[in-house]
Amino acid sequence: MSSVRNLIALSLLLVLLAGCSTRLAYNNLDWLTVRWVNQQVSLDGSQRTLLRDLIEEQQLWHCATQLDDYQDWIEQVRLDLLAQRLDQQRLSDHGDRLAAFARALADRLQPVLVELAVSLDDEQVDQVLLALDERIEKLREEIGTRSDEQWAIDRVEGLERRLRRVMGAINPAQRARLELWASELTATHAYQLAQRLYWRDRIAGALARRDDRAFLDQEISALLAPDAVWPEAYRQAIESNRQLTLEALEEVVAMTEPAQRDKISARLSRLKNDFQRLSCEGEAPPALIESTIAATPSG
Repeated sequence: MSSVRNLIALSLLLVLLAGCSTRLAYNNLDWLTVRWVNQQVSLDGSQRTLLRDLIEEQQLWHCATQLDDYQDWIEQVRLDLLAQRLDQQRLSDHGDRLAAFARALADRLQPVLVELAVSLDDEQVDQVLLALDERIEKLREEIGTRSDEQWAIDRVEGLERRLRRVMGAINPAQRARLELWASELTATHAYQLAQRLYWRDRIAGALARRDDRAFLDQEISALLAPDAVWPEAYRQAIESNRQLTLEALEEVVAMTEPAQRDKISARLSRLKNDFQRLSCEGEAPPALIESTIAATPSG
């Protein structure tokens, strides 16, 4: 399992645990997905209908084949937490499994993205590329104006905010460990910018030939696995940051107090119960779909 999917998986784990209503989101996936896509490009009525139909088809597959595995994985995480055996290896293994879930979902989403891309007209393609350009410009501006210290502060605050939703307020020792983690990470912003520029041009080329379905399918497949074209230095930086993150998470978990572990366990139990009570009438977690689509193009 590649390092990018492990990093995405760790993020997805926190997203899932922080979700306020899994069943509500799952039962409204088609609407949520159409809404999210419509924020990127203005869809017409037929495209919205097409997207809903495609998502509903994938919902049936997801509910019938994936939810039992989700429940099993959630319970294993909960038991490891209570037994205080969430060391680096266990965290890595759980990240691998969650990454496999995300990869399976991305594979199922590929034909959905192909059909949607084929349906776009020239004006909609321009909207897609403009949205990409705006994100690129935003990152370029941040790189030019923010200090290393500011980036580190944002990393700590971002991870602390997600952890707080899962286990409540973190203690001073945990906060100190997060600050050390943020200061040790290798900066990858320049690589991220280069990757966004690369993928912007490649997406533009794919959409320019969207009438060639075989070519479009090939390009979207590559888009969903962007680490295949990473330069070696970027790959090494990501792997180093992954290891530092695992080390930090192991120590933060080891510092958890009984009340924090109880809160995490209760949230995991609720999440598992939510999945158990879902009906197989066509739903799939938007957190996974939106995180997969949003995270993979930029690397």
